Amino acid sequence: MKLTNVELRDLVKAEFDKAIAPYLKVQRPTDDDTEKSKKMISGIGKKYRELFGDQTVIKNDFDDLEDFLKAVKGGFDPRLKDLSTLTDAGVLLPDEFKADLLDSALEEEIVRPRSMSYGLKFGRGKTLKVPAFLDVNHSTTGIAGVEASWGTELSQKDKTEPKFRMIEMTLKKLFCYTESSDELIQQSGIPMREVIGIAFRKALSFYQDLAYLRGDGEGEPLGVLNSGALLVQAKEDEQADNTICFENLVGIFGKMLPGSLKRCVWVASISTLPQLMQITITSESGANIRVMQEVGGKFYMLGREILFTEKVPALGNKGCLGLYDFSAYAVLLGEDVGLESSIHTGFREDKTAWRFVLNVDGQPTVEDTLTCYDGETIVSPFVCLGDVKTA
Repeated sequence: MKLTNVELRDLVKAEFDKAIAPYLKVQRPTDDDTEKSKKMISGIGKKYRELFGDQTVIKNDFDDLEDFLKAVKGGFDPRLKDLSTLTDAGVLLPDEFKADLLDSALEEEIVRPRSMSYGLKFGRGKTLKVPAFLDVNHSTTGIAGVEASWGTELSQKDKTEPKFRMIEMTLKKLFCYTESSDELIQQSGIPMREVIGIAFRKALSFYQDLAYLRGDGEGEPLGVLNSGALLVQAKEDEQADNTICFENLVGIFGKMLPGSLKRCVWVASISTLPQLMQITITSESGANIRVMQEVGGKFYMLGREILFTEKVPALGNKGCLGLYDFSAYAVLLGEDVGLESSIHTGFREDKTAWRFVLNVDGQPTVEDTLTCYDGETIVSPFVCLGDVKTA
């Protein structure tokens, strides 16, 4: 039977459709899905789960953190095989344990919960470049490098180009090391996760903050106290050593970037507490009012919360008191977190050594102070009190 051209075309089409039908049932990633997987997630105070999502990169075959720590301590658990081939830092923590550890540490930190946080996914290198505005003088270069002018719809507009700079952050390794007594843990009955887990959480919280506040940028994050954007309020004439006065507070507050006033917080050395508790101003009625007030378990000064810490210099030294808007600080967190264990270093003392490795970086997103539109006033999101002691 001879087929016409139309019948032959329909037959070929039917056979072709029949052949590819099974493949059409397979859901292939769309361009939109691909873009979502590549999209960089960032934001103020983002938690680990928010930065890296729910995708499982490091599979968890363990019942809980206690089960995982015992496996790492033993060293021969077959479930560790895949985790140890992905890193040069012992074994990688499964996603669930990393998120719990880093998110719980976030609650105790000063800088990271208030900073612009970025996450660098596993396998995507160690460097992240983020564009930022070059904004140093509103009187000559406009706002964020953009100049504006008024005019009619048909009038010629001035050409303006935003000025950008590139912030480059490279992950740096934070090593946390400790030893645990095997006998003490066995006799006390306290789970290892309550000893090792809490110890590392506290260490991560402390040493990250220390670097974000005081780091020199050499092999560690660049802290706000070493930033080119830091403004320093000088002590008053005839001011006694190791003191803080109301004029210091006013001077610091007056140097804060206007847009940062609703976000900034005071960060003060715990050694400044006695001084700050004694600063008062006199009301019209003659009553002495304390500048520092306590409300609901938190301290406030000139309307902004004050956080006391041991992570900044002591009273009398530059940086013992400062006012900071940490939304102008960027933190880069690597997805891979490593853990190592060894019984060899403390074999005679019946101790186990633990080393935790976190990949992180941080630096201010502004590199200089800002001259306001009036051409005279200089402000910054980072302002601190200078040295108050005899040279």
